[in-house]
Amino acid sequence: MRCVVAGGLLGWTMAANGCVSAPQWQGPLPVRNQHPAQLTVQHMPPASASVLPTGATQARLDAAYSSLFLLGQGNGRSWLMDGEYLRVGPSVRVGLGAGLEAAVELPFAHTSGGFLDSFIIDYHDTFALPDQSRDTTEKNDFSIGATRQGQVVWTVERDSAELMDVPLQLTCQIVEPGAHRLGFAVRGGVELPTGDDERGYGSGGVDATVGGLLDYRLGTVALYGHAQHTFATTPASARRSGLEFADITAFGLAAELPLKNWLHALVQVEWENSTLREFGLPVTGRDQTMLWIGGRADMGRGVAIEVGFGEDLQGLASPDFTAWLAWVWNPGSSRGPGPSQLPR
Repeated sequence: MRCVVAGGLLGWTMAANGCVSAPQWQGPLPVRNQHPAQLTVQHMPPASASVLPTGATQARLDAAYSSLFLLGQGNGRSWLMDGEYLRVGPSVRVGLGAGLEAAVELPFAHTSGGFLDSFIIDYHDTFALPDQSRDTTEKNDFSIGATRQGQVVWTVERDSAELMDVPLQLTCQIVEPGAHRLGFAVRGGVELPTGDDERGYGSGGVDATVGGLLDYRLGTVALYGHAQHTFATTPASARRSGLEFADITAFGLAAELPLKNWLHALVQVEWENSTLREFGLPVTGRDQTMLWIGGRADMGRGVAIEVGFGEDLQGLASPDFTAWLAWVWNPGSSRGPGPSQLPR
């Protein structure tokens, strides 16, 4: 059923692709999997192979809200993930010149029992999706953690506002993207251990990530790809219990389709393996694949709004549902008028 829904949405988006003479490509949505354990490991977001010009900046405020529910047990081990997770991250990108670009983000987390359980149960019933008996558990509860032989191995404690690890990133453009020309960039980064790893909001050490970006632009669509590998650090609580957080490898593809000069649709998919695959349960070891459907609206004066919705394509692994909203500001941008300024 997930594949049918994904195919229908992709077909509708392609059919709606309007005639835009000179699209201003902005790249994919910088979204990520919101599984709480994956969030402790650095993840460089999907991006274009373009970099900002020398001295140019971009400021963003990204927010992703996920409904979580996943449980499993066996061999004296158990995993429970029940709750809702909000990640908010203001960030800045700066063009350094010579094909280089730097970026920094300051992410925060809010965790709670939330309010979406009834909606998610009805949604699963409507599309005949498995819900792991979610409708028989207490609604709007919060509990995230792994136990072994009755002892807590790793957990996320509920909090209204918690600083997470801070990622730093450097991108080097090798080939500038252009019409019918493959653009390529390499990038790397580190994530500083500013989050509390004892409470589930950080790794407790410095993660390092390396990867590459591809960018190919046709007349009516731009295609993006990325690949990366993160050398993960294990939080102290898990390390004391003998559990190692595994490195994460990720691959992603995205398509950007202009519907109007000021409105672009985006379809994205990303696969990554699980950092908890050494724990020894199927629900913590499965690879994780997310589908994203969204769009970007240019509001004029260098401001854009992004909206996206994420669904797990690999069942019994990732968050059930994620809603994405972002505000983007490109100071000094010369992009055309937004929708409110278009001629009638």
